[in-house]
Amino acid sequence: MTTQTERPPKFTCRDVSVFYGEFRALHNINMDIADRSVTALIGPSGCGKSTLLRVFNRMNDTIPDARVSGRVEMQGANIYAPEVDPVLLRTRVGMVFQKPTPFPRSIFENVAYGPRLHGLTRGRGELNALVEKSLRRAGLWDEVKDRLSMPGPGLSVGQQQRLVLARALAIDPDVILMDEPASSLDPIATARLEALIDELKERYCIIIVTHSMAQAARISDKTAFLHKGELIEYGQTDRIFTNPTDTRTQDYITGRFG
Repeated sequence: MTTQTERPPKFTCRDVSVFYGEFRALHNINMDIADRSVTALIGPSGCGKSTLLRVFNRMNDTIPDARVSGRVEMQGANIYAPEVDPVLLRTRVGMVFQKPTPFPRSIFENVAYGPRLHGLTRGRGELNALVEKSLRRAGLWDEVKDRLSMPGPGLSVGQQQRLVLARALAIDPDVILMDEPASSLDPIATARLEALIDELKERYCIIIVTHSMAQAARISDKTAFLHKGELIEYGQTDRIFTNPTDTRTQDYITGRFG
């Protein structure tokens, strides 16, 4: 479990609700998410964790009949303003999904894809350096440096997840969203990923959805407990796990439901 001084908010949510057609998935969410920290979103299946995660990079925009109300600010700017390009927003807010999704390309090309697409490098030398830096940040360079031409999907599942993370880091985002990133990993790969998250929070805002109470307790600075689309409780992780103020939080953490 981590402790730190309070940092300025990267995101501010005010009365944020999400609708899928007539169904209301989130109800008036109000929260501030600090920069350079790890925020865990916990709660039973269907509580709205992943929906809330997708609010921060406007991935809900890609779902038919989805609608977001309220205000979401990133460093004071409304990310749902009409002039905001969601595609450009997602270059600042990277995402790692539950199941590793490497492209059917080489390890090198997986990481180089984003920088090429967005014109972030000039010449092969800069691109090579950026690929190496991204793979190092993702804790993968030493394992793959001699086989960068190997297909990314040929790596182990744990390595694939770190490759996907390197791909997200290559476009130099401000935020990393993670949706159950360790759900398909074995304990050793999970421990490596958690150690990596702890390192990365020194320069990124990280928001992670997890079903694992132990994982949330180990790696997050703040924890938000959601239930039936409502934010029940949000605060410092050590307090949420040792002295929750709502009985529903206590019941969930102790395994009485969920």
